[in-house]
Amino acid sequence: MIGPVSETTRLACARHDRVIDAVSNANDIFFHLDGRRVYYDSAEARLYFINAPETLVLRTIHSVLAGCGSHAVIEQLHLDSHRLFNGACRVALVAEQANAVLLALRLVGVRATVR
Repeated sequence: MIGPVSETTRLACARHDRVIDAVSNANDIFFHLDGRRVYYDSAEARLYFINAPETLVLRTIHSVLAGCGSHAVIEQLHLDSHRLFNGACRVALVAEQANAVLLALRLVGVRATVR
């Protein structure tokens, strides 16, 4: 988990969209995420996000999937081979789930990049 993000930093990040170029692995994606940005890889059907305590991302995912009659299996990724440093989290979603989750995330103010 990451610590709280200051209001100054949050406002600075919200002023512009970051472009996520082609990435080769989950760690590349992780460095472009924050508590208000997610990345959906449509080729792999996986949503990548940061599980920050002050965001609604994880709660939104669980709520939407519960409403669809399913549940999320969240996978914690790590930055190192020893699994000491947490990276992004990811969840596999079928197309219908992804559409609902991405819409709900946008409604709560989370920016989504879809590739």
